[in-house]
Amino acid sequence: PNTERANVSGGMGAERSELHTRMEGKATVGREAVKKKFVRSPHILEVLASYGSVCALLSYMCVWQYGLGIGQWLGLATLGCVLYTLMEYIFHRVVLHEYIPKIHANHHRQPRNLRIIATPILPVQLYDFVVVLIIMLLVGRPIAYAINCGISFGQCVMDVVHIAFHSRWRPWFLESARSYHLVHHFIDDEAAHGLTTSFWDMIFGTFPANWAYNKKYPWLKYVQLPFPLLSFVLIGWLSADETKVVRRDSLTSRGDHGKSSRAAEHMPGGVGHPRYSYVLLTFTTAMLVVVGWQCFS
Repeated sequence: PNTERANVSGGMGAERSELHTRMEGKATVGREAVKKKFVRSPHILEVLASYGSVCALLSYMCVWQYGLGIGQWLGLATLGCVLYTLMEYIFHRVVLHEYIPKIHANHHRQPRNLRIIATPILPVQLYDFVVVLIIMLLVGRPIAYAINCGISFGQCVMDVVHIAFHSRWRPWFLESARSYHLVHHFIDDEAAHGLTTSFWDMIFGTFPANWAYNKKYPWLKYVQLPFPLLSFVLIGWLSADETKVVRRDSLTSRGDHGKSSRAAEHMPGGVGHPRYSYVLLTFTTAMLVVVGWQCFS
C-alpha cells in the first residue's frame, strides 16, 4: 500500500510538474511576444495605420466635434510639427546616443538592414499617450488633439523617410535629406542628429560643416525650417537634384548578403508584403490610445 501511494503521489507530482512547465512555457511565449512588439521595427503600413490613423481621426474630431476652425487647427498642427522635430532631435541625440548607445549601435553597424530602422510602435504609442495627457492638462483637449495631429504626422514622416534613406529608393526630394543623414552614419556620428530637418542641428551646434551640400552651396545652410522634411525638399529643389534611378533587384549591399529579401519587405512603393494581422493590431492599439484620451476627464 505504501508503495502504491508513493507511486500515485509521484505520478501526480510529475503531472503537476509537467503542467507547471507547460504554463511557464506559455507565459514565456507571451512575454516574448510582448517584448518583440516593443522592440520590433514595424512595416510602413503599420506606421501609417498607427500614426496616420490617429492624425486623421484627431483632425476630424478637432474640426467637426470640437468646432476648431480650419485655420486654428492648421496653426496648432503646425506647432505640433515643430515640437515633433525638436523631440526627434533630442531623442536621437540624447536617448539613443547617450542612454542606449549599445542598442542604437546595432542600426549603425547594419544601416542597410531595413528590419531594424523604423521606431517600434508600442513605446511610441505609450509615450504619445502620456505627452498628450500632459498637454490636455495644460491647454485642454481640443488644443492638445490639434497639436498631436502635427506630432503624429511628424512621426509618420520620420519613420517612412528613414526607411527610404537606407533603401535603394532615390527620389530627388529625398536626396539632400538622405545625404545629410549619411553624414551622421559614415562621417561624424556626433553631428547631423536631425532626420527630417537640420534646423535643430543649427540651433544646438551639431550642424555638419563637411556636409557635401554645405560645401557646394554654402547659402543652403540658411534654408532651415523646423518642419518635417520641408527644408530638405526646398534644398533639393533649389539645388536641382535629379531622381536617382536604381534597379530594385540590386537591394543587397556589401555586408548585407542574404538580407535583400528581408530588406525588400520594408521598401517604399509596395515592395514586399506586411503581416496584415500586425497592421490590424497596430491600428487597434492606436485606437485604444484615443479611447484612453477620451476617457480622461
